[in-house]
Amino acid sequence: MWRVPSWSRVVDVTIVYQRFLRRVGTRLAYKPSWIPSQYHTIFQQTSPKMPPKGKRKAREETPERDGGAVSPPPVKRANAGTSAAAASFFTPTSKKASPIEFIKHGSLLAALWEPVASSSEAVAPTKDGKIKFAGFDLDSNLISTKSGKTFARDGEDWKWWHPTVPSKLRQMSEEGYRLVIFTNQNGLKASGSKADDKLREWKKKINYIVTALNLPIHVYAATETDIYRKPRTGMFEHYLSDLGADAPLVDMENSVFVGDAAGRKGDFSAGDRKFAENLDLKFLTPEELFLGENPRPYELDLDPASLARSAVAPEFEKEHPLELVVLCGRPGSGKSTLTTKYLQPLGYERINQDILKTKDKCIKAAQGHLKEGDSVVIDATNSSKEARAVWKGVADKVKGATFRCIYLTTSEALCYHNDGVRAYSGVKSLNPENRTSVGSMAFRTFKSKFQEPEIGEGFKDITVLDFEFRGTDAEFDVWKRHWAP
Repeated sequence: MWRVPSWSRVVDVTIVYQRFLRRVGTRLAYKPSWIPSQYHTIFQQTSPKMPPKGKRKAREETPERDGGAVSPPPVKRANAGTSAAAASFFTPTSKKASPIEFIKHGSLLAALWEPVASSSEAVAPTKDGKIKFAGFDLDSNLISTKSGKTFARDGEDWKWWHPTVPSKLRQMSEEGYRLVIFTNQNGLKASGSKADDKLREWKKKINYIVTALNLPIHVYAATETDIYRKPRTGMFEHYLSDLGADAPLVDMENSVFVGDAAGRKGDFSAGDRKFAENLDLKFLTPEELFLGENPRPYELDLDPASLARSAVAPEFEKEHPLELVVLCGRPGSGKSTLTTKYLQPLGYERINQDILKTKDKCIKAAQGHLKEGDSVVIDATNSSKEARAVWKGVADKVKGATFRCIYLTTSEALCYHNDGVRAYSGVKSLNPENRTSVGSMAFRTFKSKFQEPEIGEGFKDITVLDFEFRGTDAEFDVWKRHWAP
């Protein structure tokens, strides 16, 4: 059986609780449902009356403890954006700068932004009749991310690379420099909704930057790996095109390019420095321009202009009536040039999978030529022993065929360079077969499979050839420029 406690005990407990509340300065402002109605008077004596519904009692000012001064009412905060918004609202539309608008030229995004007041002076020559410009890379040079991440999260994730950047740019503008941004933005090349969002956020960021700077400025963005991508000079050539009749007035000697990809320890590349060298421009890093630091040591992976040239044919002769010659070398090492310019005139038939499309067709063609008494050269990378063994098997099936190898030792950096020259120079004699860039994947694949050729694979001999440029002076003037970052 449950025993019901006497109500006197309940009241005793309640009174104790009420006394506790008095000690902490509180009153019980409600009637607990578990207390019988005859005991409610106990609480009515100690509970303050609640204000009527719908009305609030005005709060009385309480003197402060120190000196009895009455606290003033809180100061109403002003809206930081109110004055700017009001000023913008009352500014005539004709005096407001328009958002930056990009024009797409293939893979290149180009724009000119200028404050309304300076539109007539955007590209005016200086007093000496010349135009000098200051070119800048964008990321990690003029700006960095607020988030600290490598790539911006959205259009608002940016800040000046250093607080001195805007003031320095204004100073250069006052000194007569035309400001230009040349930036590689491969991340914008993809298609689809996400890519559209990324492009929209990037344009928003550029709009924030140019309006914050409030100076006339050209902006060029290379969105793919092509002629526009630095260190290739397509963006600059488009800038000259945009200048129109003023292009001949550009003063290259007194112009400058500033970038962070300078070939120093820790830099991801030397693309900006190479871009400046291609244009024969003075080059500065952001640390040198904005912070006044001394130049740091740097190293270029390749200086094409300093490499050896040759006017004679490579040292290779046909020594047997019937030969199968296997070439071995990276993409861009010079295999096809060697084949078409020097081996085919010696009587070799060319076997090339880019032309024949499949390995089986290449094998069949090689067998056919050998059976007819024609020597062949296998124009391919042939990076592994396994790949070369296929051609050893072809040679073994034809009586009297001699198995030889030419190993082209062209360095990876030089091969990247040659690939760029071939794909982007636009010089027909340097790319007679209109080939496109093989891409970095082809270089990685070769590297992962490469095994240096050895006599033990069945070769009669192995001829090792180092790369030397062979061509006209006009071709060399193009080739010696930087074509790879």
